[in-house]
Amino acid sequence: MEAHEPVLLKDFIKLVTPITGCWVDCTFGAGGYSRALLQNGASQVLAIDKDSETKVFLKSIQNEYGNLIKFYNQSFADMETNDDITNRDDIDGIVLDLGVSSMHLDNPSRGFSFRKNGPLDMRMGNQPGPTASEIVNLCSEATLADLIFFYGQERKARKIANRIVEERKKKEINTTFELAEIIRAIVPKNFKKDPSTRTFQAIRIAVNNELKDLSKALIFAEKKVRRGGTIAVITFHSLEDKIVKDFGKTMSGKASSINRYRPLVSKNYPSLIPVNKKPVVAAIDELDRNKRARSAKLRVYKKVSDNPSRILANIEFPEVELGI
Repeated sequence: MEAHEPVLLKDFIKLVTPITGCWVDCTFGAGGYSRALLQNGASQVLAIDKDSETKVFLKSIQNEYGNLIKFYNQSFADMETNDDITNRDDIDGIVLDLGVSSMHLDNPSRGFSFRKNGPLDMRMGNQPGPTASEIVNLCSEATLADLIFFYGQERKARKIANRIVEERKKKEINTTFELAEIIRAIVPKNFKKDPSTRTFQAIRIAVNNELKDLSKALIFAEKKVRRGGTIAVITFHSLEDKIVKDFGKTMSGKASSINRYRPLVSKNYPSLIPVNKKPVVAAIDELDRNKRARSAKLRVYKKVSDNPSRILANIEFPEVELGI
């Protein structure tokens, strides 16, 4: 397994400095953000990860910082059920480093990568199904086309869905290589990315309910972080970034109020303001070291109001019902 390098870590630390108090690291992974927060002034880090396998990276941080770090094996979408978080009124910052990690991609048995053959799983945590295999083999052709189009933004979604259905009539599609070959027969080769990239992304998002989980985490974070505190989010594809961008605009009072498809929004004050007006992207030296950084965007917001939010009961995104 290749060493996991946290993306945009130096930029994150620079934007949120001075770092004080208690932080919630919603995506612990290999512990890069948690360690950096403790190194730079955090008095405690409450680390969350739905993948129990990430706990192996906890020991070295505990050896150095002891009980200044606590780990919770849960989804960040369920933070509101964690009493250690909800009972505190001193949360200074919340950070989410989204996307799939090197630990997932480098392990063929997890089924995330089209470059390594393995079972079609793609579950980030220990949650019960559906697995990627179940989605590919059980969803209707129309559902497959919708999720590949909306979650993967793949223009050839309907042709890919049709080919998947035709192939699964012959035999179940159970491995990453089998699915990748089906997609490559439809999507033209691109020197920048594998033809399978968008479809694999779409299925992974569906398996892990990523967009709804992100919306729930943002809503909770805006309510829970203290006045003067910080919310930072690193995204890896345009759907995630749009959710975060729209969330920031709405909470800063800059969302468009004219949209015939949405109810009118009433908010007389901003609860968040952007720290960086444009998202931070990786510099050339980081891109040379870490290819995963090429699509990363960092947005940081500061909380300026203690008043409870009156909007954002939900955040809009294209949700596809799997029907299985």
